[in-house]
Amino acid sequence: MSQSVSSVDLSETRQPSLYASSTIPFCLAFICVALRFWCRWKNTAGLWFDDWLILASLASGAGLTASLLWWIPRALGRHIQTFGLDATEDAYIGLFSCELTYTGVIVLVKFSILALYWRLFNRTNIKIPISIIATAVCMWGIAVFLLTLLQCIPTRGLWDQSIDASCNVDSQKFLFAISIPNIIIDVTLLTLPVPYILKLNTSNSHKKAIMSMFLLGSFVCIASIMRLIAVMSQGTDADVSWNWVNQAMWATIEADLAIVSACLPTLRPVWVAVRQQIFGAQSSNQSADPPSWATPPKRSHTSSWATKILKSDPDDNEDTQPFSTASSSHMEEGLHRDSTFDQPHTKTTVAIPLATLKEQATHDKEGITVDRAWNVR
Repeated sequence: MSQSVSSVDLSETRQPSLYASSTIPFCLAFICVALRFWCRWKNTAGLWFDDWLILASLASGAGLTASLLWWIPRALGRHIQTFGLDATEDAYIGLFSCELTYTGVIVLVKFSILALYWRLFNRTNIKIPISIIATAVCMWGIAVFLLTLLQCIPTRGLWDQSIDASCNVDSQKFLFAISIPNIIIDVTLLTLPVPYILKLNTSNSHKKAIMSMFLLGSFVCIASIMRLIAVMSQGTDADVSWNWVNQAMWATIEADLAIVSACLPTLRPVWVAVRQQIFGAQSSNQSADPPSWATPPKRSHTSSWATKILKSDPDDNEDTQPFSTASSSHMEEGLHRDSTFDQPHTKTTVAIPLATLKEQATHDKEGITVDRAWNVR
């Protein structure tokens, strides 16, 4: 039974929270995508499917944000009685638009993450689970799109009560049903790369750093669960513009955080550069140099902090080569560059496989002589 006008406070509003949740996360997602493309450009690495898919998901995320910004001044976040029952039509138009754009973001982000896994771990057996998950994502996306479009036949009957339409889909049950497989797929995507990262031929600290970037996607799982809770706890009365607030907030937060989490593993050059700036400044402050008041000031020729970060090139091989290539294949070729994550300021380590050299072989008269007993570092 719908509430009467006298039973609610018509001055209540949650629109400021809606404006914040629909704009701030999207701006963060936009920045992360921009940094992702910047890193690819700085490392002279060409764009791949995962990059184009994340760009498409950002466009769909812009559509989701635009739908909410259109809907908010048309009663979303206020009691429906404040705007009259005519606002119900706008509410269902906004819900329909948000469902389509939200589904587009989620599907495209999942495909982008799977394409990233395919590119990074392309020399492992990860392609089989990737294909299985991609099939599940495709089936989920098709089902959600069809159910969204066919909630009412014709579709216009969802918001236009003046036409004769057959509406056989309960919106709340529909949103609950699509949330469960979405959360399961999110958890699977989150844990999929863990065993392959543990097998990398690199230091434990490097493995932990890489794994932490991937596991930051757990925030998306939390947002998905919060959206599911919002769906289960929303009211069933006619005050739809008020009842759907939590669901709308968590849907846009989940979608934008999904874009951010998909970009984080590709932003390692930025994180390394920031770490170099922070720890480099600390080490210089702790050095035994004379105090600044004891020496005349010198003109600094270094560029700004932001320029250093953007121009930093800590590991060019990372975007152009998959993680799986950082293995014995490089050693077999005779030279392997190990740029460690946890010691960005240490000298580069060059490992020379002495087994491939002749004992006490001399390159030329002016060269160096290599003995098997040497410890080359």
